[in-house]
Amino acid sequence: MNRSTTPGSGAIPATVLLPILLGLAASVATASTPGRIESIRVDGNDTTREPVILREMDLAPGDEADAAAIERNRQSILDLGLFREVAIATEPGASGVVLVVTVREKRYLLAYPRLDYNSDEDFSYGAQLRWSNVGGRNHRLDAYFEKGDFPNDRDRSSNEEVRIAYRAPYIAGTRLKVGARIEHEEQRTLAESGDYDESFDRAELILSHDGTRGRPRAGWTLGGGLYWLDQSTDGATAPPEDGSATAGVFVAGYQDLRFGLYSDTGRNFGARFEAASEDLGSDYDYTRTIAGWFESRPLGDTPDQTLHFLAQAGVVTDGPGTRNDFSLGGSSRLRGYEGDFVQGNRYYYGAVEFLRPLHWRWLRLLAVAEAGGADDDFRGEADGSPYASLGLGVRVRLTWFVDIEIEAGFAVPLRDGDGVRFFAGTN
Repeated sequence: MNRSTTPGSGAIPATVLLPILLGLAASVATASTPGRIESIRVDGNDTTREPVILREMDLAPGDEADAAAIERNRQSILDLGLFREVAIATEPGASGVVLVVTVREKRYLLAYPRLDYNSDEDFSYGAQLRWSNVGGRNHRLDAYFEKGDFPNDRDRSSNEEVRIAYRAPYIAGTRLKVGARIEHEEQRTLAESGDYDESFDRAELILSHDGTRGRPRAGWTLGGGLYWLDQSTDGATAPPEDGSATAGVFVAGYQDLRFGLYSDTGRNFGARFEAASEDLGSDYDYTRTIAGWFESRPLGDTPDQTLHFLAQAGVVTDGPGTRNDFSLGGSSRLRGYEGDFVQGNRYYYGAVEFLRPLHWRWLRLLAVAEAGGADDDFRGEADGSPYASLGLGVRVRLTWFVDIEIEAGFAVPLRDGDGVRFFAGTN
């Protein structure tokens, strides 16, 4: 029996089928598109002000809620370093979708005692305050006091230092950032003619413009300001005072660094130039130039396994000529050598660090190879020859707080030095 295809025989008429197919196509198209953002809601920010979070986003009401753009904005917020977790989800709204940004804040106030001792029998104690999100505006206050005794140091036998620094980005909603610090330091200085007391006062004010673009942010920051230094001496055997200098300062930095809870990847560069002149109110002329580069690369498929590259250099010209501006050795640079092992008014330093998680992602193995040298030593002792050391230890990231890492281990010098040394320090 022949099957009929005429209307009424069981077939769906084209006039009915066509609207159904068009409706299904429209439904599929609607389901496959993310929808437009109706509004943005921020949750979990008990301390951080909402504008601090929103200015890290380039998504706004009216934009498509594209998954790739959402992830870029999530990473941009995470790069602030203020949060343990950042998530962005969508919810149905009256005329689109609501973008819900949920953050889990870190602890922003950290006050702790300082106690340091190393194999050179250097001993120091004090206290430090780190307030990382002042007023919920991503401002930062650092206050520091330390007193130390250094029985085997060649430059000083004791030291007291007080320092306060404040950083405020995006002043009044602009791209301007203000940084200020003041310091006072007193030390008992060692000299062949006899020991004497020496004091230093420093103050600085820097205004810079944030030129980073995109989300996550990347780009240059440029700025300038003033730096003031005063040195005085006291005692029967004290040499003449250096006096004071007021320097103009230029700073430049490039940043393309992605923050993760347990490790960072990317790169940044920083440079600073200072110049003072007797013709402009200083007691002496001098210039000081420093620059540094850092890069972190993920290595292999293991999460938070990274390879770091560091390079630094600096040079000072003119000045009073009574001390060296740069030194290498101790717990942060050339860990295999005692503090201030290499000194001079020109220096260079490079390092490669390998870090791998040890069971917990916040605890990582640290293997480091370092090299550096200095010359233009006012004593004439440094010749620029390189020194190098190898170190093995651990690095801990305290994820409850903003930008806190602690490391400890042992390092061995590859040239001269006093054998295996213990090192420990924090950023």
